[in-house]
Amino acid sequence: MLHFIVNPVSRSGKGLRLWKRKIEPVLISKEIPYTVEFSQEHGDVTRICAKISSMNTANEKCTIVIIGGDGTLNDAVQGISDFDSTTVAYIPTGSSNDFARDMKISGSAKKCLKKILSDSAPVELDLGEVISNGKSRKFVVSCGLGFDAAVCQKSSHSFIKKNLNKVGLGKCTYLAIALQQLIHAPKSDCTAEFDDGRKIEFPKFLFATSMIHRYEGGGFKFCPKANPTDGKINLCIANNKTLPGILFALPTAFLGLHGIFSGVTITEFSSATFRTTIPLWMHTDGEVYQKASEITVRAFEKKLKMKGI
Repeated sequence: MLHFIVNPVSRSGKGLRLWKRKIEPVLISKEIPYTVEFSQEHGDVTRICAKISSMNTANEKCTIVIIGGDGTLNDAVQGISDFDSTTVAYIPTGSSNDFARDMKISGSAKKCLKKILSDSAPVELDLGEVISNGKSRKFVVSCGLGFDAAVCQKSSHSFIKKNLNKVGLGKCTYLAIALQQLIHAPKSDCTAEFDDGRKIEFPKFLFATSMIHRYEGGGFKFCPKANPTDGKINLCIANNKTLPGILFALPTAFLGLHGIFSGVTITEFSSATFRTTIPLWMHTDGEVYQKASEITVRAFEKKLKMKGI
């Protein structure tokens, strides 16, 4: 059984249009059994996934198909209680689509659906988790602390982004807001402690992004060697840079070349704790939900089963 969850407002209604015009007609014509639910408010996707996942048994597995953006996919994995018997599929309709970009998922809903309906086995991908203030949250693509999370927080409330989404240019919002946030970034230092015993101080800290996949923020290739099946999380930390230096280095991140600059550290870990001198915004897959001054990030190897890749 296929269980579809549609974010109807994703990319200014693109998700709903694709469901009605491209996806549902195929399911009906092929007489494929399915259920569909539409998210109406924040928390709906997580709640629906929890309900579907809880109905699984050892003999009855299910596939949940997410139609939305990276944030919708992030909300979905929060609700899955049984990853062994739940398979996830994804038809991207967001403005960033960093997961789809890294996994080379087609932008065509029909092509995505064809792969989902095929007999191909699901791919097992790593899943991340961040723990802060006594609460944990999973992430599929990345978890960020500092500048990149502040950009996500600002863009999520941006009137400009909503309008650019209508013409398919929503990711341009990130560039404009990024420049603004660089100028007004709060001053903080950061200490990182890794599972292999390393302890590194990062004065004049800008951001730390912990990544399972290579891209975030609409195509920034912050961790060009990230591998979603190796059980490791790749890390990009930027610190101790002047504003001109940041402005010069940041555009090169689209090509994954930013690691050549001083003040940019790229490494990997299985588990790490980050402590900052002041609370900073944090995000999981672009979803910002709190500020924190201490977070622990860890990887779960091949936890997420994805179909249609």
